[in-house]
Amino acid sequence: MAMASALGVGALFAACGGTDEPSPAATPPPPPPPAEQFTGELRVIGLGVDLIEPIRQLGERDLGFGLVFDVTDTVTLEQKVLTQPESFDVWSGYQHQYDKLWASDNFQPVDRSRITRWNQVSNIHRQGKLDLASTVCIFGDGDAPFRTLYVDPDRSGAWPSSKEAPPELQGEFIQWVGEDALATVGEEPPLTKGVPQNFNMDSVGYNGDVIQLEPTEISWGELFNEQWRGKVALVNEPGVDMQDAGNAAQALGLMEFGTLGNMTKQEIDGLTQIMIEFKKDGHFRAFWSTFDESVSLMSSGEVVIESMWSPAVALLVTLGINVRYAAPIEGFRGWASQQGIPAHVTDPMKLQAVYDYLNWWHSGEPGAIMMRQGYYNAVQEPSRAFVEPEEWDFWIEGQPAAKDLPGITGNVGDIKAGTIRDGGSFSDRSCRYSSWNSFFTETEHQVARWSEFLSA
Repeated sequence: MAMASALGVGALFAACGGTDEPSPAATPPPPPPPAEQFTGELRVIGLGVDLIEPIRQLGERDLGFGLVFDVTDTVTLEQKVLTQPESFDVWSGYQHQYDKLWASDNFQPVDRSRITRWNQVSNIHRQGKLDLASTVCIFGDGDAPFRTLYVDPDRSGAWPSSKEAPPELQGEFIQWVGEDALATVGEEPPLTKGVPQNFNMDSVGYNGDVIQLEPTEISWGELFNEQWRGKVALVNEPGVDMQDAGNAAQALGLMEFGTLGNMTKQEIDGLTQIMIEFKKDGHFRAFWSTFDESVSLMSSGEVVIESMWSPAVALLVTLGINVRYAAPIEGFRGWASQQGIPAHVTDPMKLQAVYDYLNWWHSGEPGAIMMRQGYYNAVQEPSRAFVEPEEWDFWIEGQPAAKDLPGITGNVGDIKAGTIRDGGSFSDRSCRYSSWNSFFTETEHQVARWSEFLSA
């Protein structure tokens, strides 16, 4: 891993005549002093999806400096950007959160030329599709990473402004893919708001013994299926849940949306009313806030279908519970994380250490650890060297497990021989995005109506 480099100093020597000794100029110059390295600690703040102890230990071993992980919730994560930006050196959050935080000027743009494997970053992040020319795969509504990944602080107008950028960031959040023409627009912009890290496709987990459908046969509309009244749970997060509920309402023909990723006030009001009616009818069992709560609700049998994260389903499977993960007919709801650099990191040595840390995430072994959690790294190929071929075939290629494999707990047997990952291969799963986690323009109205729904 590249560390900060000290400038090599060459000395010029004048030849001295009148001696048979070799001229000093012919003597090789002494080697440059060792490169100065950062030996302090980098403070990384994030949501805990990836800030786990095995990652911290591995990072310290590989990088040669300390890592301090501050794991918190989404609200605190955002508040610290606005009120305590000097309390961290790397910010690891959801890419759509930057939409509400970038205008604070508490981040600095990332120079992608310093990201060593940038050209290996998945096209999902850079262009929106693995194959931009595909007419089968869809971009998905809302804050797909490619729509607001790139920034132009000077607002030069050299690239199109992102359609998903908040009004105050029009011209600064840019994209280089024309979604109608399905082609890149000019040269790839040199600056980004962060470095793509982990990402996945979210949907619903369901009890396969009760709902006897294959994952590809499940619609988001199952969340509103009256057959499951009293046994449905949603995540207690308005930015996520309104998209899940919106997907369900649209699938059943109860509403239509201009874009699920940026609902209007009228659309938010209409969806809230539908949800309130379901709630008053006793449709929802719970609204979970933590990973453990979602696992407990399903393992206890209190719910048969709920908004869920992929690792929660994986954990339940290791416990012998027949929980499946839907690959909805309408497409997944996508999420992506990005790691940003706060504006206060200006010391060259520390800034280089930050870039070293960001690059380390693409080095292979961190991605392998996250792969066993069910996540994808933005740069996948280096991880192949850190997993068995059978693991790569299972997680990425969508093939049946050729033998018992390690999974979320790290124990061989988490994944039983013959198991196929719900939703299939990476290319299949990434082809169908219904929407992406997004920051609504009407976010204040969204949060207010969500609170009204919960109290109804």
